Amino acid sequence: MKKGDHYHHPDLREAMIRVAQELLESEGPSGWTVRAAARIAGVSSGAPYRHFADKDTLLAAVAARGFDELLAEVQTKLEKVDGNPGARLEAAAEAYLTFALSRPGRYQVMFGREIANRKLHPGLCEAADRTLEAMANEVQRAQNAGFLRGDRSAQLIAAGAWSVLHGLSDLLLSGRLGEEGQGDPMALTRTIGRMVFQGVAARS
Repeated sequence: MKKGDHYHHPDLREAMIRVAQELLESEGPSGWTVRAAARIAGVSSGAPYRHFADKDTLLAAVAARGFDELLAEVQTKLEKVDGNPGARLEAAAEAYLTFALSRPGRYQVMFGREIANRKLHPGLCEAADRTLEAMANEVQRAQNAGFLRGDRSAQLIAAGAWSVLHGLSDLLLSGRLGEEGQGDPMALTRTIGRMVFQGVAARS
């Protein structure tokens, strides 16, 4: 079969996700098309639609993959940390920020408005929920160890911490943090993280 004249790619779905990831980083969320991705993958412009109903569906698959990769990177970071609850929370935050700063294109799709209705993509919602649940489990671990107060749900604290991390990532990516954003982003993350968790720290 001629290049660009078929859809029987050995793994077209995976190839399209990979190409879309690359284009998101090089062109930004609005600077590419499914047609361009198909051309790079070496298939006809209509071939991707055998796996993805539209661009939103492809973006949802990319975003779901992003959440899975984020979770994997957080877990890898945690495996290198001892049982100290504070150190583990800092490690998780650093892994999150590293992911956001190194993959800004797909990070924006994971959290932005490029996907019109996320509820239409259960795989994406499940991947995001898994990531939040893992963060809540880490908070629960810290609560069980007496590092964090136990009078707030782990899910609520995790959601609050995630909100702060997301806001920090967005500000750093957009360059809107001013002088504070010119230094070491990991040191800044640790400082802000400690400030956030002070409010729910267990009292001796």
